[in-house]
Amino acid sequence: MRSSVALLAWASALLIGAVGATLTAKIDVSAPTNVSAAEQSLQSASRLRLPAAQRLVALAGADPRFDVWRNPGRSGPPKTTARAAGPPSSGDKLLRVAMMAKPTLPNAGLAPLGRARNVGALSALEAALPAAERPSPELTAYGELEPDFFAARRLTVLQLGDSHTAADFFTGRVRERLQQTFGAGGMDYLVPGKPHPGVRSALFDSDASDGWSYEALQKSDETRRFYLSGFNAVAHRAGASLSLKAKGGLAYDSVQVAFLKQPGGGRAEVLVDGEPSGDISLDGAADQRATLDVNAADHGAHGFHDIAVRSLTDAPVTVTGVEVNREGDGVSYVSLGFPGATVQLLQKLADDNLADDLKRIAPDVIVLAFGTNEGFNDALDVGAYAAQYEQIVKRLKSLRPQARIVIVGPPDGARAGGACKPGAPGCATSAGADGAACHLPTPPKLAQVREAQRRLAMRLEADFWDWSSAMPSPCGAQVWAAADPPLMAHDYVHMTTEGYKQSADRFADFLIPLIEGRQTSAHVVSNN
Repeated sequence: MRSSVALLAWASALLIGAVGATLTAKIDVSAPTNVSAAEQSLQSASRLRLPAAQRLVALAGADPRFDVWRNPGRSGPPKTTARAAGPPSSGDKLLRVAMMAKPTLPNAGLAPLGRARNVGALSALEAALPAAERPSPELTAYGELEPDFFAARRLTVLQLGDSHTAADFFTGRVRERLQQTFGAGGMDYLVPGKPHPGVRSALFDSDASDGWSYEALQKSDETRRFYLSGFNAVAHRAGASLSLKAKGGLAYDSVQVAFLKQPGGGRAEVLVDGEPSGDISLDGAADQRATLDVNAADHGAHGFHDIAVRSLTDAPVTVTGVEVNREGDGVSYVSLGFPGATVQLLQKLADDNLADDLKRIAPDVIVLAFGTNEGFNDALDVGAYAAQYEQIVKRLKSLRPQARIVIVGPPDGARAGGACKPGAPGCATSAGADGAACHLPTPPKLAQVREAQRRLAMRLEADFWDWSSAMPSPCGAQVWAAADPPLMAHDYVHMTTEGYKQSADRFADFLIPLIEGRQTSAHVVSNN
């Protein structure tokens, strides 16, 4: 493995977790160690040269993280010090090979690790260690991402944001990158129907027949009717239907459709691959949530691609969200966005409703990607805004204390139709990256919002990613709009598909080491 002590030590520290799953080891410490079989299994799996198993114990002590996370109660270097020591970047690919590969000669004598981890290359590595030196069950692949809270399941990231999130171009690419690296978790949470042109899913094609109307959290005072999807689809006619078709040939194992009951509520059914698979009465107490679950196995199927919800009566049927699942350990990246929203929208959600959804989604990382709409508000009180944002973060942490918070600062933007005059607010005094002077003003509050978020992240020990640093400076939005092909739409607020892709690649580069539990600084990391 290029005989890198630091890399091997880090591999030892990650023994019980395959990249892409937060797995806690279930180790039979009394099981005999088969050194030669472990070495053979490792070499056939990863095709990497490794030192003798006896040396691994000594090498494990070279990285302070191993001791910090293996023995959380023992005195030693603080976690911030451990986090700051990253493995050599040149070894990233080799580590992933070792973690994801399966031995060509399975070793039946290996003790199982978590869910079927006895076939992984790192399981063989762990089996080579003497029982006394094996990691404790608290050690996971994600370092100090609250290891004692993780179970043998996938890691889930939940991103909440504005229109940049709602369109799922940016988040769709981030999801793709993370799943290429860690494996594809199979959970997603979908907005019902087609409530807004800017709301879409990269995983499903969504459609709705006539007969549906929509309620939006942003425009309603009846906040108890809403959950994290932010929208409700309401039918008042028998036969009205919503449909979701999985893209890319993916098959799902289960679906849960969430409804709202009300006095005199109607009746609805759920269909998978065109077959009726269950129905539900929605006559009950006002705004009471009710769910209908369908499992493919219960219907003799090996997974389904199409999901439909159909109203069976003329009485009202209200759908609040659709959760889908398929087997697979890895990263699930759930994205829910609200066009035109500010982070204050999250304050409107009722405590019980927010708590219910966070329990269902169970995010390990919560990404908050707001700031563009706030930054375009010239009347914004930035101090009050920062205080409200802090309360929102604390509320999320109180409901999901084990989740890590990532705050995304807004990208650069400009006011279309405006014109820069010398010395005018928001007009750069230096030339843009193409050599031409910036000709449109940047909203003056945009940078202030970004800085307020950065300071908040520092204060709350959250992580911060500066989206604008992925763009040229100054007047990045204008430079990107003039690029060939264009990376920015000519509203100078939203990006083209390629612009979102380039931004998402930078954000994924930021998230990957965070998820692997090896940040390059103590708390706040920018991609500047």
